[in-house]
Amino acid sequence: MHSDYIMSINQALNYIYLNLDKNLTVDEIADHCCFSKYYFNRVFKLIVGENIYSFIKRMKLENAAFKLRTSKDSPITNIAIEIGYSPSNFASAFKQSFGLSATDYRKMNGVPFKDSFAVVFDHIHNLKKKENIFEEIDAKMRIKRMEGMNLVYKRTICNYTRDLQGAWEIFCEEMEEKNLLDTNSRFVGISYDDPLITDEDRCIYDMCMVVDQVSGINVHRIESGMYACYEFYDKLEKLILVFNEIFAFWLPFCKYELDNKPSLEIYHEGVDEKGNISVEICIPIKSRQN
Repeated sequence: MHSDYIMSINQALNYIYLNLDKNLTVDEIADHCCFSKYYFNRVFKLIVGENIYSFIKRMKLENAAFKLRTSKDSPITNIAIEIGYSPSNFASAFKQSFGLSATDYRKMNGVPFKDSFAVVFDHIHNLKKKENIFEEIDAKMRIKRMEGMNLVYKRTICNYTRDLQGAWEIFCEEMEEKNLLDTNSRFVGISYDDPLITDEDRCIYDMCMVVDQVSGINVHRIESGMYACYEFYDKLEKLILVFNEIFAFWLPFCKYELDNKPSLEIYHEGVDEKGNISVEICIPIKSRQN
């Protein structure tokens, strides 16, 4: 597939993620990417693997499912409105997609367990038995303002657990071929999906490198803002456990809520001689609305 098509579809995905609260149309998105509606539909399905209407619906409902897991006090009606649904339409669409009502989903704190992520659910289940788990995680969180940054990125649709190490290696090789890589290069990862909700083989991820100048289409501008940050140093496969600790036990009970920005994984260095990796997990936050 021609790189120009991939960049245009990336534009479309970015636009969708930023506007999940709106009733998006194919005409609107195609126009944003300078495509005809008919041709855009074909290219989108070829690259993403599903048609645009199905993708938008899935993103909206999975975003709602994530909010049901992490925003314990937010009324379901508000969550429906936040993703552009009326409460009645949301109720039927959510049940059709997840096989149970939004109320039951929130009580279960997730969809029926996936075998491939049983270790995550077991980890979370065991932590629920600890009385001071919020305090333990809260002691490790650092609230700080982060300056804005420009990120050149490459997007992949993959399995986070199985595919990311190889994808990162290819990305670094490509950055080196473009003479963008040096000893001071800083790398950032952006995960768009929760593999406990999304099909784990269809998760979208951006491998990014910080750059001084914006050049080309595949560049994110991350604006400055407040983040809750957690220093991770362990095996890469345990990163998903820490993400779920933060979202299951800290975010629902702290005085903040998620801001409308991507969470960032800021890599300090590669895998060391112990097989561990040092990553700063940065969650965008804002003061919780009463």
